[in-house]
Amino acid sequence: MKKYITYIFLITVFASCKKTDIVPEVTKGATGINTGTNTGSDSGTNTGSNTDASIPAAGTVKLDIADQIVTTKVSDNTLYLNYTETVNLILNADDYQKSSAVHFKEDFSKSGLANFDFTTVNKDNQVATNYLDDNLNNVVIKSASTSTVNGKQLTKLVLERAIKFSKAYKQQDLAIEAQNNILKQTTDVIGFSSYYYMNGKNTDATSTTAKVVYNK
Repeated sequence: MKKYITYIFLITVFASCKKTDIVPEVTKGATGINTGTNTGSDSGTNTGSNTDASIPAAGTVKLDIADQIVTTKVSDNTLYLNYTETVNLILNADDYQKSSAVHFKEDFSKSGLANFDFTTVNKDNQVATNYLDDNLNNVVIKSASTSTVNGKQLTKLVLERAIKFSKAYKQQDLAIEAQNNILKQTTDVIGFSSYYYMNGKNTDATSTTAKVVYNK
């Protein structure tokens, strides 16, 4: 019995460390990855040389992140800020395969979101409060695909997760006032950074910011 329990435990551990399965590109003859509109600027260390800006340097992650949409709602005396985080990570396929993990982190400190508690549902369908797992091995990835740009094989990970920010006020009027104030904010940004854990150490992080757009 003891050996059986140990066996089950080892299966669980190895399963949680597994990287996302990659789906080959579905369009025949595709030569690149559509990376969308990036409103931020990468600031990671460029450790390689390439002639195509869409190809990340060796050992770095390219972040492609458009404006982030946050929908506001008042229910009773509580203000909710519903945010679906949507980001693209472009990786050298070789780096991704060699790495043990890809880490991805958010920084809400330069936005009104920092003043709210939040909840999200983790990979095990459990509600987590004020915590986002930054190891993408432990996060549900919306899609993972490969493509080729100038002969270089790239992997594109699409991360999409719902995060619900909320704050209770003493009365509904105060919640509505807070909602109106946050709807006026036009300079809020969310910071993002990403790096590999490879060969027993973290690589240099690539950083960018994306504008927050609040709506009703």
